[in-house]
This record gives sequence, C-alpha cells and structure tokens, in this order.
Amino acid sequence: MTWKQSRSGLAIDLVDPDLSAIDIHIDIAIPLSLINRFDGHASNQALAGYSVGQHCIKGADAILHETGGDTDAALAFLLHDAHEVFSGDITTPVAESLDRMALDTLGRPANGIIRRAIKTMKARLDVEIYKRLGLDWPLSAHRAHLVADMDLRMLRAERDELMRPAPKPWGNAIETALPIPSLGWRDFLSMRPADVQVGWMDRLVDWHPCIGRLPKWEGAA
Repeated sequence: MTWKQSRSGLAIDLVDPDLSAIDIHIDIAIPLSLINRFDGHASNQALAGYSVGQHCIKGADAILHETGGDTDAALAFLLHDAHEVFSGDITTPVAESLDRMALDTLGRPANGIIRRAIKTMKARLDVEIYKRLGLDWPLSAHRAHLVADMDLRMLRAERDELMRPAPKPWGNAIETALPIPSLGWRDFLSMRPADVQVGWMDRLVDWHPCIGRLPKWEGAA
C-alpha cells in the first residue's frame, strides 16, 4: 500500500502524487496544526504540544521581518513543511538511523538510499502542492537559502525554548545557528490548533500573489 487517505477522504499516492483535488484548509492547514514537532517531545507547557503549523507560522513571520517584507520568501517558509501532512514528520535522526540499519542489513554501503528516497517523496509532494496553489516551483536559489537558514535557526530556537537541556550536542550546524531576534519566548508558547489553522490560512491568503487561484477562505467560523 503506497497511498494514504487525506482528511477530506482522498486517496493520496505517495509515489506518484496528484494533489489537484485537495482542500487546502482541510487537507493541509488542519493536519499541520495537529502534527507535533519533535514527535511530541517538545513543549514548555504541561500536556501541550508545539505543532509543525506553528513552526511554519513563526518562521515565516521571522523571514518577513528580516527581509523587510518579502512576502514570497515568507510564503515559501509557510509552505516548506506542508508535505508533512502526507509524508509525516520524518525527523533527521530517524532517517539517518534507517540508513544505518539499511547498511547493517545489506552488509555494504547503502549510500544514503533511505534519505534520498525520503527527499524524493517530499519533493514530489512539494511540486504538487505548489501546482495546486498555482505557484512557481522550484524556489529560486535565494529563497531556498532563506528557508533553509531559517529552518535551521528555528530548530535551534525551538530546542532551546521547548526542550530540556540537551544531553548531547545536536551537531555543529545546529549548535552554531544564529538567534532570531524578532521572536521571543512567548512565540513558542503552544498555540491552540484552531488558532494555528486560522493563522496559517490567513497568511497564505495574504501572501499569495494571485488570490483568485486560492479556494474561498472566510477565516474562523
């Protein structure tokens, strides 16, 4: 079985995806608000999680601030993890561990085949999400760099704000990632899923270069 059912009831083929019929609110905004960052291990509040959707919103706001209002770059960050509503949030340690186990099983170098397969699946989903939204893909080199840099800085900030002190270093790139001056500790307090859904959709509509291509969105009921 290489497909999964979306929230709106569609069959999504993960090998050869077609997302032309997805409902952006139901199939992307809502699941993003419910997927926990760090597999639920990060929170500075008891019995509360920190969602991938909140990660996308806060990082996008930070890019908007740092670029002096580049809504295209902010939109790129808002969408950069949208594929996770179909692929799941496959964390880097999980992907690297699967590669290690593939090496142990095969008895020869696997050359990162698991990570490459995951990257390919995410890329195919990204293509379809951007097509569904009527946006150009791939990102320009400049915007791709802005997104990757902010993603790393958000990872460092979220770890420091939401998790207990690290028992081991997380890697040089993370440990040396620059701070995000526009975000304070309150930005990392867990948002209610409903607020994440509305905030994510409102930003999508505000920053989309061609609103007519978006489904009707009337905000919170």
